Amino acid sequence: MRILVLVHGFPPQEQGGVERVAFEQARELVARGHAVQVFARASRPGGPGEGGATSDDEIDGVPVRRVVHDPPAVACFTDTWRSPVLDVAFAAALDEFRPDVVHVQHLVALSTRLLDACRRRGLPWVISLHDFFFLCHRTFLIDDTGRRCAGPEAGLRCGPCLKELGATPDEARLRFEEMAQLLAEAARVTAPSHAHARHFESELPFLAGRIEIVPPGLSPPGRRVKPQQPSETPLELLYAGPILPHKGIDVLIEALGRVAPGRVALEVRGGAVAQFEKFAAHLRQAAAGLEVRWRPGFVPGEIDEVFARADALVLPSRCDESWSRIAREARHAGLAVVAPATGGPAEGLCDGVDALLVAPDDAVALATAIERLATDRGLLTRLQDAAPPKVTSLAEAAAAVEAILERALVRPNRRARVTVAYVVKNGLPELADSLAAVRAQQGDFDLVEILAIDSGSSDGSRAVLERAGVRVIDIPPESFGHGATRNLAARTATGELIAFLTQDATPLGVRWLEPLVAALAEDPLLAGVWSRHVPRQGCHPMERRALATFPPFASEGPWIAQARGNPAYAEHPEQHWWFSNNACLIRRQVLEQKPFPEVWFGEDQAWARAVLEVGWRTRLVAASVVEHSHGYRAGENLRRHFDHARAMRDIFGWRDTAGLGECIRGALRETGADCRWIRAHEGRAAVLRWAPRALSYQAAAWAGRWLAAQERRLPARLRRGLSLHESRLVAR
Repeated sequence: MRILVLVHGFPPQEQGGVERVAFEQARELVARGHAVQVFARASRPGGPGEGGATSDDEIDGVPVRRVVHDPPAVACFTDTWRSPVLDVAFAAALDEFRPDVVHVQHLVALSTRLLDACRRRGLPWVISLHDFFFLCHRTFLIDDTGRRCAGPEAGLRCGPCLKELGATPDEARLRFEEMAQLLAEAARVTAPSHAHARHFESELPFLAGRIEIVPPGLSPPGRRVKPQQPSETPLELLYAGPILPHKGIDVLIEALGRVAPGRVALEVRGGAVAQFEKFAAHLRQAAAGLEVRWRPGFVPGEIDEVFARADALVLPSRCDESWSRIAREARHAGLAVVAPATGGPAEGLCDGVDALLVAPDDAVALATAIERLATDRGLLTRLQDAAPPKVTSLAEAAAAVEAILERALVRPNRRARVTVAYVVKNGLPELADSLAAVRAQQGDFDLVEILAIDSGSSDGSRAVLERAGVRVIDIPPESFGHGATRNLAARTATGELIAFLTQDATPLGVRWLEPLVAALAEDPLLAGVWSRHVPRQGCHPMERRALATFPPFASEGPWIAQARGNPAYAEHPEQHWWFSNNACLIRRQVLEQKPFPEVWFGEDQAWARAVLEVGWRTRLVAASVVEHSHGYRAGENLRRHFDHARAMRDIFGWRDTAGLGECIRGALRETGADCRWIRAHEGRAAVLRWAPRALSYQAAAWAGRWLAAQERRLPARLRRGLSLHESRLVAR
């Protein structure tokens, strides 16, 4: 393979954790016979200057092209992740080297525009998630106060952090959307730990099951030889890493101030980082009077010497470390470790066995752990002598990366594979027209099958299905459930996208399915999309008005529902649960994670609520249209609204509190709206013809709501008679 490695820095100039991983993996891949080219950012010697200048080098057999780019301290926000400075140099590197695949080790201080160049050339890319850069412009999910951030909330929570850059909320959302798209388009995505992968999956649910775990390789240091010290000797602590806020060294200094004097001594091995010199100076002032030795950072070859003087490594990170090389190296060297009880360290260490794990960003908890080690030397010895964690060797890590890069070269069929699924019982006459319309669909997708779950049709529907080439699954009528039956269809479907249609929904035109497929392709966070409904011929005007004025159908712009990043969701969540599986398209991946709730009514809205609250979105696609409406008479409308009000209470927790007087006023108000709509669309004569029926129709609807509120006072037999759902169960 020809592999181009994209990274923000590379040894020997840069020696951070990601840079070392990139170097080690590149060197091992070269040793395995692959052609590797590194494209790395570099700083201009002597300070910032004009960017774009390139230089070529070779480090231990690995060719490296360094491109100067020093992002300004104050920049336009979009330039912090879409800078054009590197475009020409990167395009030249791609055209000269002609890689088969691009391995993105990091993009911080680089630009997402570089992957635009890969996209234009049809090059697949693999992204390795070493930190939270793809979720957070500060990289580590640390907010503007220096504390842990719960997550970007689709960009909504980023506002305070962006004030210094003069960025707008729209720009924060733009960054979130673009990073999500890059991850969705990646041929493969890797993470160093399951904990890190889970964090990304919780923010970007389309990544669930897609992230491959590749722990960085490690060449463990030797066991340190340190003579036993008297119990009164201060405990020798080591902090090794950059002096940066997310590493929590300020938390460590505060914790040391809480430990009894003379019990501990700390050696800090790490230098100040550009733009954080004031932070480092403040730490030195805060440590005045404490036994703290400040020494420069070290190169990998000096690690044995650094570990030899220490009893325990303290990793005080306030952010979630994705893996933590230094903690594992310390354990192999025979040091005890104090680390956060989150992220990669918690995955590789065991509290009380080989480490003490504490809540991150908690100086009191950290001080308590340090005090325990200082006063209980037996505990210290047990932690030091515990078996070190198993680690992946450099060769094993390279082999895993090699396999992932090779799989990235396999180009999947880009045409979406679609199953259209029906739930059917006595669907004539509309079913035949609906099937014919589905068969006529055109677009950039493959209709791999039409599937129907039939629950005891007796009107000839089954013969119609068979003549249309539909794969039919028969179930007993008593086993039917709106959610359960659709979940059965999803489990047996072969398409990656599943379009659900009811037997009385007929697609209009040959482009009903294509815009639904396109919408899912454009937005990786869409769980499902649904079609606009128009009334059938002969539908009464009250139903026509209801469809015409239903907010999603009447909206001039796109109707996208989401919980995260949406302040309006907290005020009226039920308006964002609107979703109809009369005609919709859903990712099978989502239905595997979040199947339809097996409720008796409103399973599509209950499903929408469930997916929205874990980070997905839904969308009405107005260009996709089906003919679907109900010609309910007054009695059916009463029962329909009785069921709807009960479902909103029982399933969604929304209790209808409208009193009898309010219901009467509501019926009159809606009747008036019907009459005005009929007059505008059908003329005055039509108002005279329809007004009495409109009044009975609306009075029935509000009566259904009112009776549902009184349900517990009604006799059981009357409750069953009022329910359209329960009467249909009896019919089945």
